[in-house]
Amino acid sequence: MATDFLKMLKEQQKASQQETVKEVEQPQKVKKESQSKDLTPKADESNKQQGKQSSKAKKEDMTESYEYPFSLYTEGRVVDISEYSFEDGKKYTPEQINDIMLKHRHYEFAGEMVYKMFEDDNTLVVTAKQYKKG
Repeated sequence: MATDFLKMLKEQQKASQQETVKEVEQPQKVKKESQSKDLTPKADESNKQQGKQSSKAKKEDMTESYEYPFSLYTEGRVVDISEYSFEDGKKYTPEQINDIMLKHRHYEFAGEMVYKMFEDDNTLVVTAKQYKKG
């Protein structure tokens, strides 16, 4: 009777091993099918590239620029930029503002910054870009 019980346990173990082997093999088959789908025509890729190029052109057209004089508010305080190399009536891009501020040892401008202009106060608010975790 004990031998029958042992045989039954061995058979159950073999059956469960075969089931796990089948489960492992099935995802590999799915991967092979998805790899064969990757060999689609490259027309879709050329359409995507054209879309990327047009979006880059739009971004260049929409480049923000801010006309000096303006107040600069960052890190909870208004920074006195009157002695910096800003010229009245000249427009500055965010990259140019970053460069000028870094020259005057405002190291918070080394990272990626977000600019927002408040027209009522003629104040440019600059904050460090926040990244959301997924």
